Amino acid sequence: MTAFYLSNAYDPPQAPQNLPLDRPWALLGGNSPQQFMKSYWHKKPLLVRGAIPAFELAKKIGEPLASAISPEELFKIAGDDAVESRLIKAKPWTFAHGPFKKKLIPSIDKANWTLLLQGMEAKHPAAAKVLSWFRFIPDARLDDLMISIAGLGGGVGPHFDSYDVFLIQMSGRRRWRISEQKDLTLNPSLPMKILQDFRVDQEWDLEPGDMLYLPPHIAHDGIALDAGCQTWSVGFRSQSYKEILQEGLWRLAESLEDIPELNKRFADPKQTATHCAEQLPTEIIAQVEQKLKGLKLDRVDTFLPGIAAYLSEPKPQAYFDGTANALSPEQFRRQLSKQVLQAHPYTRLLALGSRIYCNGEEMTHGQTASVQAAWRSLASSKQFKGSLGKIGINNSLFEAFEAGWLIFEGSISRKL
Repeated sequence: MTAFYLSNAYDPPQAPQNLPLDRPWALLGGNSPQQFMKSYWHKKPLLVRGAIPAFELAKKIGEPLASAISPEELFKIAGDDAVESRLIKAKPWTFAHGPFKKKLIPSIDKANWTLLLQGMEAKHPAAAKVLSWFRFIPDARLDDLMISIAGLGGGVGPHFDSYDVFLIQMSGRRRWRISEQKDLTLNPSLPMKILQDFRVDQEWDLEPGDMLYLPPHIAHDGIALDAGCQTWSVGFRSQSYKEILQEGLWRLAESLEDIPELNKRFADPKQTATHCAEQLPTEIIAQVEQKLKGLKLDRVDTFLPGIAAYLSEPKPQAYFDGTANALSPEQFRRQLSKQVLQAHPYTRLLALGSRIYCNGEEMTHGQTASVQAAWRSLASSKQFKGSLGKIGINNSLFEAFEAGWLIFEGSISRKL
């Protein structure tokens, strides 16, 4: 009997708010998060047998666990046009973007196909809980949780990623082959990014509950050894310095609108007659230099608000539906004292000191102390419950709720 037929689904626990960073974790192979970050993060691969001990314990008592999300649920989610999905077939290689009607997805017993579903933390509570295990790594680096389900022999071909990834086996077995080769040339004749020359260094068969961590640019190839094989991938973003600086500069340029002094027009009463009319005047150069010094553009602090706003932007595929949050400000205030307010799974929150950025916008500037405290709670623990006092106009917490960026606990579960 293969894993996908099991009825006893794994129920992943939510990580505690205060993660024990200096104690050994089974998830990290007996390393503490501090040890893992020092010895492995962005440095070398780590294979962890029994990263999720529940799978092995259940197997020992004769009640093996299935994945937390069934194939049927995944196939249904693949039909959602708000989900980034891809279907990859081998022999020959083909590639298609979703959404997919169920009849377009091969049956479990067919071979050589893989269905990839991105951003699953926003579509199923189990995926969101697994993602919570990795909050010992800064939120600014997190991308999302992707689930792949495959038929026998399914995979995406030998490739490399430009980011760190944790590959968690949730159902069936998958054979992983990796290489630290320097030649990362891609095959130009294929529709996907597949390595032209893949030379295997190490090989392992991962069982349900096992995990493989790979830093960037490690060539790897995963092949499903069972029908209904599921691998859950926790991936991390890695923007180029050019992208970070460009976005920071763009937002800095926007912030100049808030400096009245810069609305004054250039004047050059000291300009002298010149024989070199084609040259940029030294008077313009001198005055612009003076303004730039006043803006402190040579200090990183000047750029950080823009960079924090950029890194808090949600993925392009993120969809927020605020229509379900039809409460008046007073109803919202009363609800806060009864129920936990949470960040929507697609919402990104980042802190820069005491300033909080949500989905690309600063939320704490000009807000009351209670609203600022609520945002800090949401950024640090993804939730808030308490009193706000009277909610006046321009309350950023209520506005974010109306936009669907914040939801009350259980809202996502009820929609599934």
